[in-house]
Amino acid sequence: MTDILKQTLTGMLTEQAQRHPEKVAVTIVGENLSYADLIARSDAMARGLRNLGVRRGDAVAALAENSADQILLEFACARLGAVEVMLNTAYRGDFLTHQLNVSEPRLIVVDEHLLPAVLEVIGDVPSIRHVVVRGDLGAVPDLGRVAAVDLAELRAHSRAPITDIADPVWTDPATIQFTSGTTGPSKGAVLSQNYLCSFARIESSIWYRSPEDTFYSCGPLFHLAAKGICVLGSIYRGVRCVQDERFSVSAYWSRVREENCNVTLMLGSMAMLLWTREPSPDEAIDTVVCIPAPPPALQEAMAERWGCAFQSNYGLSEAAPVTRSGPDIPLRPGSSGKILSQYFDLRIFDDDDVEVPAGTVGEVVIRPLAPHVMFDGYYRNAQATIEKYRNLWFHTGDLARVDEEGYFYFVDRKDDYLRRRGENISSYEVEAAIARHPDVLEAAVVGVASELLEDEVKAVVAVRPGSRLQPEELVRFCIDVLPYFAVPRYIELVGDLPRTPSGKVQKHRLRTAGTSGSWDREEAGIVLSGKRPGR
Repeated sequence: MTDILKQTLTGMLTEQAQRHPEKVAVTIVGENLSYADLIARSDAMARGLRNLGVRRGDAVAALAENSADQILLEFACARLGAVEVMLNTAYRGDFLTHQLNVSEPRLIVVDEHLLPAVLEVIGDVPSIRHVVVRGDLGAVPDLGRVAAVDLAELRAHSRAPITDIADPVWTDPATIQFTSGTTGPSKGAVLSQNYLCSFARIESSIWYRSPEDTFYSCGPLFHLAAKGICVLGSIYRGVRCVQDERFSVSAYWSRVREENCNVTLMLGSMAMLLWTREPSPDEAIDTVVCIPAPPPALQEAMAERWGCAFQSNYGLSEAAPVTRSGPDIPLRPGSSGKILSQYFDLRIFDDDDVEVPAGTVGEVVIRPLAPHVMFDGYYRNAQATIEKYRNLWFHTGDLARVDEEGYFYFVDRKDDYLRRRGENISSYEVEAAIARHPDVLEAAVVGVASELLEDEVKAVVAVRPGSRLQPEELVRFCIDVLPYFAVPRYIELVGDLPRTPSGKVQKHRLRTAGTSGSWDREEAGIVLSGKRPGR
């Protein structure tokens, strides 16, 4: 039977503060916060929010860089039963207006240097009553109906335990986490307090080894990865998390060494950037949680160079993590670990929602086996929620396969999967292969129309500054590392890839651009078949 722990963020933090109040919980941007500090200072901020009219169920938005205030705000909202809305700091204009009007916050906390973005749109967001500035209030003009407040006023309230309001409950909404909005308006996934605690518990089981662990993180706290895997995961286990302001390729390993960290989180792109820099004596760590895990051959080389063990998982904002590896589940090459079958019913379906046999590629669909371990729906968007739960299964839009032992292998986004000359091609696998070239920073692979009634493979490749890489050289490299049918026909070399404000590559723009301006392998006389001629 699945354990149902019915946890809250407030209860999780209180438990650790009672066990070891003076232990440092988080070192964030150089500031140490003990478990006792987190309780006392978040209670003070909760009083400040309540003084501004925030009540149970109200949304509180934040447009801010990593800081102690971000973490305190999260626990302050949790104590009140309010809902935090962490916004991507790159958002401007319509992106920002859309997410604010979907979530309808009563107030927004904003860093001083990000204030212009808020001032530009605030007239179009009628729900906001207060702008709470982290910095100098002098930059705030008269906002009419909206009052400007110094964040220091929220911090200045009593730090004594709050006893005059009810404790939060495990089913309370805690966060609205917006999806990336790669091809349409972003949707706000509602995550309960229990969801976040369950997330922290399961994610930390991937990397936790002992109470002496120290986790290094430098991702943005408006993303679930840094907030959940690193900060909340560390708090759940009662260990220290070092959370820096931002990712730095040049400073990464020296920071790991300075803070004596033994575990870290890398997104796949971070791992590639660290891999392609000049080796350093500082490059050493026990455990790397990498999402997605590097391709098998590269993973082996990285593990040897960094002296680490790799762990990974699969999940999305609406349900995470759904698979994992860890000390009890060895990470098989190419996999994301095993399905967490005590919490999730995960199946692989064809286009007709019929389950496919083990080892067959299909769409990932999920159902929860316990309450509040998945999202509670899209905020004020019942239609989108219903559409994703077709036939009572949540359809992820991801393609994968699962072997007979329950190991999960991500293949591609369904919209990015290609079929050429009768062969299925994973854009993810082609991108990973191209990224192994030393002059390549990142690649995006899409299908583009050809003279035949099917797609051809196009690779848009971001190259290193100063690189002299030519398309033909890259294709020759691909011939050595890819099946002939997956070698891109079209190559476009660029300085950077188009992205959404959340950092995801906008593949729909690359598809729309077609082959214009691209180098054509076949026009250059390199025509491939199963016998691999043309070399």
